[in-house]
Amino acid sequence: MSGKEVKIRFLGGAGEVGRSSIALSSENTTVLLDYGILLDHEPSFPLHIQPRNLDGILLTHAHLDHSGGIPLFYLRGKIPLYTTKLTLKLSRILINDLIKLSGYFLPYEDLNVDIMERCFIPVSYGKKFRIKDLSFEFKDAGHIPGSAQIIVKVAEDNHEKTIVYTGDI
Repeated sequence: MSGKEVKIRFLGGAGEVGRSSIALSSENTTVLLDYGILLDHEPSFPLHIQPRNLDGILLTHAHLDHSGGIPLFYLRGKIPLYTTKLTLKLSRILINDLIKLSGYFLPYEDLNVDIMERCFIPVSYGKKFRIKDLSFEFKDAGHIPGSAQIIVKVAEDNHEKTIVYTGDI
């Protein structure tokens, strides 16, 4: 790992319940930690981020306030989606129900959920993996089946920093 600075940008979920999304950027890498929606009345999405700038999306769990906006990134692109197998299955069910049952316009459809599923990279608890210059590990969050906390390791000068994103615990 190399790099000197990591930026954390809250796209949603700060000061509110729902729309959980964080952009995490290093010198060479940008990933999303969740991209949920707010289901108060009409679905509300987090702040926008350009899909071409993303190296991956990491999903903590299937609840729509963490997963409901992710299909937006599969209108054209093929961004790797890192999550547990069970979270992917549950997310597909919840997002498809949202598409079918929502009385509001959603900016994606079933086809985008299919593309999202094809971009899935399975993650097992305790197995470390890298996306460019960042290292990640999923730990069981115990929130719902398949849920994870994400441990991020960042090299900074001659030491390592750790960021823990709990999702919901």
